[in-house]
Amino acid sequence: MEFWTFCKDWLFGFLGINLIMDALENGYEIPAQAYVQLVFSCVTLFFGVLTAYRAFYLLVGLFAKQRKYPEQKKENRYAFLLSARNEQAVIGNLIDSIRALDYPQGLIDIYLVADNCSEGDKTAEIAREKGCIVYERHDQEHARKGYALEFMMEEMKKRVDLEKDYYAYVLCDSDNVLAPDFLSKINDAFVAENYAAVSGYRNIKNLNENWITALNGINFYRNTLSVIRPRSVLHCHSQAYAGTGFALRSRILKDGWHWTEIVEDCQLSTLLASEEENLGFCEEAEFYDEQPSSLKISFRQRLRWAKGSLIVWWKYGPKLMASFFKRPSWQKYDLYWDYFPFTLFSFLWPFLYQVISLIMILCTGVNAWPSFFNYLISTVVGMYIGGFVTAAAVLIREWKRVHFKAWQAFLMLFLWPLYDLSGIFLNIACLFTKTVWKPIPHKVVADPKALVKEEQDKIKKRS
Repeated sequence: MEFWTFCKDWLFGFLGINLIMDALENGYEIPAQAYVQLVFSCVTLFFGVLTAYRAFYLLVGLFAKQRKYPEQKKENRYAFLLSARNEQAVIGNLIDSIRALDYPQGLIDIYLVADNCSEGDKTAEIAREKGCIVYERHDQEHARKGYALEFMMEEMKKRVDLEKDYYAYVLCDSDNVLAPDFLSKINDAFVAENYAAVSGYRNIKNLNENWITALNGINFYRNTLSVIRPRSVLHCHSQAYAGTGFALRSRILKDGWHWTEIVEDCQLSTLLASEEENLGFCEEAEFYDEQPSSLKISFRQRLRWAKGSLIVWWKYGPKLMASFFKRPSWQKYDLYWDYFPFTLFSFLWPFLYQVISLIMILCTGVNAWPSFFNYLISTVVGMYIGGFVTAAAVLIREWKRVHFKAWQAFLMLFLWPLYDLSGIFLNIACLFTKTVWKPIPHKVVADPKALVKEEQDKIKKRS
């Protein structure tokens, strides 16, 4: 009984109902602050209820075992689609890792579009020498990955039947390298579940280069733990793909590539979900990418992601919701909230409440500045502590795949909350900036077999 009384008192206090009841009981006018608190708190509670399932996701990501797929025959034909601009430093590393896959090489073709490469760059030359089918493109007006893939697939139509000649298409970025069993595991998932798309586990090949690459890497580990793994374990079929390391069944691309936003991956995932395609994840299919080692480039990349996600939610979110109300499914509901601008909402909404409350109080002559600053300080401290706990949970859970030492991990626990807090300012900044797609420079060459061995050795030490 005391528990329910406590819950009722908390809810009434949170919603401002206690202020209204006190005014009615004592016969004085209901203060305007009570109405403001009621409106803001009801909206906050409404969104909290709609997205509370994500707390359950987090628990699943922390404690559930990864989902595995039964081994299948290696008889399906695959095409790798690579888009590269001035990637002569790393493109050979990626192609070599594809040629080293344990999947039959006779069933693999590699297509590459050298997109707006500078004069003297050898990306196209290296790819041709390594047996790739190469297309060169020069279109500065539409210089980004989505347009490059669109161009390449239009060229491919002249030589292959996009739907019939391949079972699926694998998309990789130039800085990637693939674990030897990457494609075999992707094929296992495809055949076992007949997915429309499957992504692999993104790891980082230069995680320990500096603190910037480490923090960027933790961001991807968190995404795996908090949403990607839970969706897979719970058979939600609502994955949101992040640009690389995933494969699409050929029927999805039978007419070519038509997703050209600055975050074409978000656009693709949203539209596939609205069409009720099953989207999968195979944690055993591991690949590695390179994270920016420069703070300037990292911020530029994250700003583009923030802007792009907001654009996708604004342009395609209504279509996803309309599809949900027409034919409800968890997949559509989940992905809608995946692209909802939570970072903006969770900071700006309570901030707006405090500003309005401050103005109302100041109009009465009361000094409310201490309360306002206390709110700001409490919010920042709370977010820092939350970020610290999140980073600790992520590193503990993903430790077998983390490629740096224990002392580095300890240091990252204190830096990670600052990285996460910076996302607030980047999300606000994206509202006022015109963001364009710019290539990220890559330079790190890595041996995927050595990376896999390091992880296997770490698992043996723990067992």
